[in-house]
Amino acid sequence: MTDFPYPSLTPEDEATFKLFPINLTRMMLHTQGLTVPYLKFSGAFRKAKISPMVRERVIVRVGAATGCEYELLQHHPEVLRTGTSEALFSSITDPSCHDFDDPALAALTAYVDSVVHDLGAREETLSALREHFPDNEVAEITLLAAQYLMTAVFIASLGVPLDAAPPDWSAAESTGLLPNPR
Repeated sequence: MTDFPYPSLTPEDEATFKLFPINLTRMMLHTQGLTVPYLKFSGAFRKAKISPMVRERVIVRVGAATGCEYELLQHHPEVLRTGTSEALFSSITDPSCHDFDDPALAALTAYVDSVVHDLGAREETLSALREHFPDNEVAEITLLAAQYLMTAVFIASLGVPLDAAPPDWSAAESTGLLPNPR
């Protein structure tokens, strides 16, 4: 963990922070005008063609593959809300776990692991994923994994501390910053 400080907040920064008051947002306020676009882009995946369950499984697998406890804490409630059991969450977030009863999930986790560790998926993981998802969803999965890989790098590099609890996703939706999930 680094000792990179939070920025001093202007009144405009305070208003932005209140839209989604988590430590990641606060640290991102060091950037000039990038925090809200980043949050909106991340939130846009809530309207993607991939299912909410797949979305959250990708995010927590990236968190597991990168060792980003922050992403795991933040998305734990969402992955459960979208239909993943606690037991399956434990398996998905175990980077050494590659055997799943569901072949689509096995292909998904192998693909995400490859995106993270190879900085671009290996051909065999891409081919396996395409057996279970149409090309537009493969593209969304890839972009989502890359977005959360970038976020994990930001969190690790600047030492963003864990929040006391996961965010209130419904509060973020009510601000209009995040679209309501489908």
